[in-house]
Amino acid sequence: MPGFFDAMKRIAQGKPVFDANDQPNAPAISGAPVAGHSAGEQHESLIRKGSDRTFPVVYVKHTNVHMNGPTMQVYCRILNTWPEPIELDKIRILDRTHELDAPLRPNEEREFLVYNGPRPRNKITHAQLDYKTHHERDYFEAIHDVTFRYHDEDRSYSVDEVKLRLPIRDIYG
Repeated sequence: MPGFFDAMKRIAQGKPVFDANDQPNAPAISGAPVAGHSAGEQHESLIRKGSDRTFPVVYVKHTNVHMNGPTMQVYCRILNTWPEPIELDKIRILDRTHELDAPLRPNEEREFLVYNGPRPRNKITHAQLDYKTHHERDYFEAIHDVTFRYHDEDRSYSVDEVKLRLPIRDIYG
């Protein structure tokens, strides 16, 4: 994480104060930013098929859970570490699919309500986040491990954490 003076320097340079590379648990990001493109320019892809190290990394950075009696709402803060825009497609968590259908700019993060329902009685230990690149329209999937808290009073579970499991998977292509 940057210090106060590093943050002020970034602000003066017009850069984001917090960079995904500053996060201690953030996955390594490969590739360099691509200069802006005009409508007629050819886009050179940063993605190399067969090399998962070049795939865009988009993941659940933070989870916030609200419980009200037997119901639970799960909010996930999703971060795009890719130096180009991506489009979030959907997330599958706790046996439910939630359509996100939202763009994320480079290094942008946004919070989404991804689950609203009863607290589960069994653990479904993974979640899948599907997204596509803006230029290539290539789909990727980030698998996340889900950990839970057990509630003995009603024998139910609530989501504790959602953590990225590398590598990113290339799907639909």
